[in-house]
Amino acid sequence: MFEPSKDIFRKSALDKLSSPEQLDVMLQVTSPMGWISLAGLGIVLAFAVVWSVVGKIPITVEGQGILIRGAEVFDVTSGAQGRINEITVKAGDRIQAGQVIARFDQPELLLKLDNTKAQLAQIEGQSRNLKSRGGSLLSQYQAQARELREKIAVQEGLVKKGILTKSTLMRTKEQLASTEQMITQNQMVQSGEELRVDDLKRQITEMEGRLGSTTELKSPYAGRVLEVTATSGSLVAPGQRLLTLEPLAGALETVLYIPAGEGKKVRPGMAVRIAPSTVKAEEYGFLLGKVKTVSEFPVTPEGLRRVLRNDKLAEELIGKSAPIEVVAALEADATTPSGFKWSSSKGPPTQIFSGTLSKGTVVVEDRRPISYVLPIVKKTLGTS
Repeated sequence: MFEPSKDIFRKSALDKLSSPEQLDVMLQVTSPMGWISLAGLGIVLAFAVVWSVVGKIPITVEGQGILIRGAEVFDVTSGAQGRINEITVKAGDRIQAGQVIARFDQPELLLKLDNTKAQLAQIEGQSRNLKSRGGSLLSQYQAQARELREKIAVQEGLVKKGILTKSTLMRTKEQLASTEQMITQNQMVQSGEELRVDDLKRQITEMEGRLGSTTELKSPYAGRVLEVTATSGSLVAPGQRLLTLEPLAGALETVLYIPAGEGKKVRPGMAVRIAPSTVKAEEYGFLLGKVKTVSEFPVTPEGLRRVLRNDKLAEELIGKSAPIEVVAALEADATTPSGFKWSSSKGPPTQIFSGTLSKGTVVVEDRRPISYVLPIVKKTLGTS
């Protein structure tokens, strides 16, 4: 028969069986690693509780916009019809008021001027001939009138003495009246010719003035050229836009267009983060600013075109509904290359120019995290 070996069980196990009650030995409930994990969890929970009370979560609204000076740009338009010979400026140039920005020809005005000068020469020639013929004729009428007046004076004396009949006197007076009428008509003809000559001379002077002022188109504003919309050789009509300027005076601002529902939450003084389209926000951060003004009513397409002077851009920014216009001032920082404060230390190594499209985020509210938790807790506990 099989006999079990005495060494089949370990000595420690046999010792425990021989002494089952070891009341003097401490029972290990949790390991040191467990205590460390529990302490770490407690710290995290404490931090979460503190953060939920003192921390802040920003509530933001977003909009599309553009960087611009003075919140408006100006158009320089053609004052007359003509063909452009030369555009003397380009985008980015700074120009002064009165500076020549374009030169062009006006063939129609030149043709009209030449025709008017030819008409004047013809009428002046006719006037000289008329004055020459009419002058001698007028002198004859005037001499005849003097003779008739003298004759009437003599006949009136004879009528009083009864030597001459009144009918003879009346015929002489009729002759005088007819002669005086001829004198008047002759004088009116000469006067009319003089008026025609004067009118043509006035027209020529006016056209020469227009030709001189419009051959060289001068800018009525000082500013920086944002866009040139005409090219050399193109035919322009009166009032047609040739270029767009931004004023030199005034700080660079951003104009944002935010949907009306969200835009009504924006108030002056709120913080704004602006991401120009020419700058990588993930690399250089955001421009920082403050809300300056907020429009009381949604902006109309006409109002947007007045500010931007660009129909396509206005349509892009206005979207499908009339937005609220928000003007934000940028925070200056002389230590950065751009001259403005960024969420990063220095921002991009380049300047920021107006006319740059941008996206803007306005912080309309800072909420504490616990304000999100309390409604959930109340709802769970069934309290109001």
